[in-house]
Amino acid sequence: MELNRRNFLTAAGLGVGGLLLGACGSGGGTGGGGGGTGRVSILTPEFAGTEGKETFEGTILSGFPDTSFAVDYTDWNRLNEKLSAAVAGGVVADLIMLGAGWVEPFAHKGVLAELPDSLADGKAINENLFTVAGYEGTTYAMPYFVDGRILMYHREMFDKAGISEDALPTNLEDFREMLKEVKPDGGVAIDLFTQNLRQVWAHLLGAFGGSMFSEDGMSVAFTDGSGVDALQYLLDLVDDGTIDFSVQGAEGQPRPWQQKVAAIDLQNSSAWPSLTEQTPELVTPESMGMMLLPSADGGDPVMFQGGTLLAVSSRSKDPELVQELVSFLLEPENMLPAVEMVGKVPSRDDLDDPIVTDNLMATYIIDNFEYATAYEGGSPAWMEVRGAVEGEIEAAVVGQKTAAEAIDALASLANDALTRV
Repeated sequence: MELNRRNFLTAAGLGVGGLLLGACGSGGGTGGGGGGTGRVSILTPEFAGTEGKETFEGTILSGFPDTSFAVDYTDWNRLNEKLSAAVAGGVVADLIMLGAGWVEPFAHKGVLAELPDSLADGKAINENLFTVAGYEGTTYAMPYFVDGRILMYHREMFDKAGISEDALPTNLEDFREMLKEVKPDGGVAIDLFTQNLRQVWAHLLGAFGGSMFSEDGMSVAFTDGSGVDALQYLLDLVDDGTIDFSVQGAEGQPRPWQQKVAAIDLQNSSAWPSLTEQTPELVTPESMGMMLLPSADGGDPVMFQGGTLLAVSSRSKDPELVQELVSFLLEPENMLPAVEMVGKVPSRDDLDDPIVTDNLMATYIIDNFEYATAYEGGSPAWMEVRGAVEGEIEAAVVGQKTAAEAIDALASLANDALTRV
């Protein structure tokens, strides 16, 4: 796949990163030939628990020759804190697993190394997935796992409303009307509030043709009307009674959709293992339908993409060795046990194995990678703004602010953060 690139970070930018990073990285291998003699440190929010550690280190990494590993397993909720502390302390892991939206801030600080085009060769990774993997036209990460957002619905509820699979709405206004028809008695038409509201708004923002930041990441883009439109649409659904802030799932418990309190669920693909364990009878082709969020104008539908990315520290002592490890992790024989362990969707679309093909959500998301055009972030300022978004969206949902007031507040926060970039 041909990737668009620009030049490296400026010498001045790298200089700042160097001051921050000091003697980062512990690699000391020779590289080349599928591995080198060295030691690679890894920071990962994936592969939790004893079983995850055994899969990652005992099954996957043990196949990478002549290299030892020091793996730091950190929960997603603490990953930004851990990585930021590592940057400040001058010791950053050689291989870093990041979330979507994280590349621009850390690449801007000089934390991440540029990755060569060759790493993508033969990997069958859809070009849309690289949208969240670069900064200023340069690729700094490789997509590893994908967290796609799709709409799952109860076929029986749609059948009862007389809505067939080939007559699903293709624009948001028709979708809004359909929600009124499929709402079950005593429930809601769609569960949007079990998901993170920040990402729900980002998904709707994409459906209205918007993005959070400009292409270069240095100015706010959601003030063009798309930000207000996306939030107002959410508020209109509240007014319709087709969504309800009080109806949302509890941690570790079956979601409203699983309890048939909701006809539709905006679901994260990483939930497949819990869905199949808790309510296997609901996630069969006969019981469950799937669709993408329509766009506002009736054009292509929109899928939100989050996920896990593989990045290399700019201060690793053996970047070629770490790049080889990235390529190694993306090989089918190494991705499959990883996908089986974490239950997420692989970034590759050519893994014809039951581990992937038996996962109905995964196959649907892979088939629709071309529509994965909504995402969060897109600016070096994102990590500073990220924590405030959900609170502003929630304030509007519960009636404390209008859509315009909430978006104005977010724009003010983002513009203020951009002055410090």
